[in-house]
Amino acid sequence: MPENDQSMIIESIRKKQENIAVVIGVVFALTMCVYFFTYAMLVDKGLSGALWIMGLSSVAMLLTLIKLKPVSFFFARLWLGRREDYRDAFSVIAATND
Repeated sequence: MPENDQSMIIESIRKKQENIAVVIGVVFALTMCVYFFTYAMLVDKGLSGALWIMGLSSVAMLLTLIKLKPVSFFFARLWLGRREDYRDAFSVIAATND
């Protein structure tokens, strides 16, 4: 495979990884906004189970956002990794590459 094709494939992988990271960030931000506005309602109704779910999922979302680059790379590999021309590119790059 020519070097130019390989670099174009790697660039498309990085673009897909960036798009996935943006989607994850937007979904988590909207979820946290919903959590913020429903927290008082859940406290008033005494739904402690829902509060635990909100608390634990908030921690999970925070940890995901801290490790957003490897997580988005993982999803990009799942999305594109089955294509023949992308397999070789995924063996060359890693989540830590800039």
